[in-house]
Amino acid sequence: MTAAPRLGRAHLVWAVGVLAYLCAVSGRASFGVASVEASERFDVSGAVLSLFGVVQLGTYAAAQIPAGLLLDRIGPRRMLILGAVTMAVGQGLLAVATDVPTALIARMLTGVGDAATLISVVRLTATWFRSGQVPVFTQLAAMIGQFGQAVAAVPFLALLVAAGWTTAWASLAALLLVSVLLVIAVVQDEPPEDDGHTVPVPSRPGQVLREVFTSRAAWSGFFLHSLTLLSVNSFLFLWGVPFMTEGHGLAPAEVGTLLTLNVVVMVAVGPMIGVLTGRFPRHRARLGWIAGGILTLVWTLTLLAPGPLSAGQLLPLMVALAIGAATCPVGFDLARTGVSSRAIGTATGMVNIGGYSTSLLAVLLIGVVLDVLAPTVPPGSRTTVPPSPPSACSCSVRRSGCSGPPARGPHGPAPESAPSECPVRRHPGTPPCVARHSCIACADFV
Repeated sequence: MTAAPRLGRAHLVWAVGVLAYLCAVSGRASFGVASVEASERFDVSGAVLSLFGVVQLGTYAAAQIPAGLLLDRIGPRRMLILGAVTMAVGQGLLAVATDVPTALIARMLTGVGDAATLISVVRLTATWFRSGQVPVFTQLAAMIGQFGQAVAAVPFLALLVAAGWTTAWASLAALLLVSVLLVIAVVQDEPPEDDGHTVPVPSRPGQVLREVFTSRAAWSGFFLHSLTLLSVNSFLFLWGVPFMTEGHGLAPAEVGTLLTLNVVVMVAVGPMIGVLTGRFPRHRARLGWIAGGILTLVWTLTLLAPGPLSAGQLLPLMVALAIGAATCPVGFDLARTGVSSRAIGTATGMVNIGGYSTSLLAVLLIGVVLDVLAPTVPPGSRTTVPPSPPSACSCSVRRSGCSGPPARGPHGPAPESAPSECPVRRHPGTPPCVARHSCIACADFV
């Protein structure tokens, strides 16, 4: 195959792989957007809710090495298909789940399928592009794939609110199946080679593992990935939406805008980091230190700031998270150049374990800390609160256009200067409520 046709074919294969990754990210991030609805559907506290994130992240991290070994043996095309089908089954199961064990199994399947996706795209990129182009296209793949978060933050959330739980999750399963069809039609493991090319004999898993775990470059990528992705995943996978809505009182539209801006900044910064990675390979680790420093500084300022913050005041945090997410793929490039081609998949999986294992611990600890410092009403206690009649607003603050008298909140009547909208969620027997701080029926979120 000549250079020009091969380059065009490489772009097409890469684009379909990236689309499959985008679909996987939308399924991965969707539960964080639906965390409040999940708490209502399954009637669970913050610690139990965090268990969903822990199960998904834990499965994802635990499956990285097995997925990498399987990738190095069967190739990225079949791994992309296997991963998308597994995720689709998980999303479909979650669509009909009505109890916690079934929902946990669904998120576990999502984690297993997700584990096969990004490492397959990284392997495709390393195979189809020249070495100097690989960092740029790896960054582009990771950044474009993160638009899956925008899919979860905007259309999925809108469908969840408008059509309900089952329809929203079933739509994600259908999206994943569409990606399977495209992979089958377009993706090939490797470009056609010149005559005389010999196919390497597959290595034994023990040899591949020994090479990866003794590579200093792979370990450097592991820790860079951990440093830059820990708070990003903790925020986007589970606790970001409750932090902005329940903690700072932002409306769903503001949250969707901030999450979309986060993705836009990632896509803008990612290619620049990819160019720097390819041009200054000896300074790749410094990029991780810079991104980690920015994240630490902005998180410290955000958490120490007094009072609820506005959407504009939370924008620097979105930018910092975007920089962290854009820098984490540098870890993959460190690992890629530190092992032979036979071990790229396993080395990429090892690097991925770094960010997701630490994120797992962070998600769990945040849930435990929230239950200790801001204990919720025990499950089932909401049934003792008499529902408001349809003509009355169930919140201590009258909603705009509400014809009924305002009820008393858990701390007495609302002040005259209270906001005109209530931010807590919907409950049976009460009007739709997007309010905060004062809804009796939502006392466990106050």
